[in-house]
Amino acid sequence: MSIKKYQVRIRKDLSNSPLQQKAASLLGACAVSEIRTLTGKFQNLVDAFEKMATVKELEEYEIISIILIDTDNSEQLGEDFDWEEADV
Repeated sequence: MSIKKYQVRIRKDLSNSPLQQKAASLLGACAVSEIRTLTGKFQNLVDAFEKMATVKELEEYEIISIILIDTDNSEQLGEDFDWEEADV
């Protein structure tokens, strides 16, 4: 089975954090989240989930999307995706 490259987006809830409290003081009631985009090489989606589940630093994050990096998926990857660094 070939290794494929995936883009993974993860989110961390920042409720009750100093950042959320500052935002609430300026904007009123609001929700604050941290969203990060990671890329990795995995055999398949199951492999991606299993490997990410073992990374202690990601315990506070939830996966919000996993997208196969492929030219067929260019619309889902977003217009700011850097194809020169994608190596697909």
